[in-house]
Amino acid sequence: MQYGTVPGIDKPISRLVQGTLMVNSKEMDTGFALLDDVLALGGNTFDTAHVYGAGDNERTFGRWIRERGVREQIVLIGKGAHSSADRQRVTPFDITADLHDSLARFGTEYIDLYLLHRD
Repeated sequence: MQYGTVPGIDKPISRLVQGTLMVNSKEMDTGFALLDDVLALGGNTFDTAHVYGAGDNERTFGRWIRERGVREQIVLIGKGAHSSADRQRVTPFDITADLHDSLARFGTEYIDLYLLHRD
């Protein structure tokens, strides 16, 4: 695995980033097996988003982090402020609310890299 660096993140960042859209509580064993395999192969960077699975994704990914005890080994990328059908959500209120929701769902005190979610 090749790694890069990002200023402000004190861990190497795998150049291959694993998406987590498919991680959910209904297929937890399958999702956890995928995440375990990625980590075993040297991948340590995982992409998540506030909108994936209406929060189920973040809660399930957070459970994997806790059960495996890997928070300090991984680079957690979070995304928030995704627009809704009714309005744009790139506001200080929405960004802050999404960030705090995500932290609570993950059960962690920090996200390594937080991005605005644009499709």
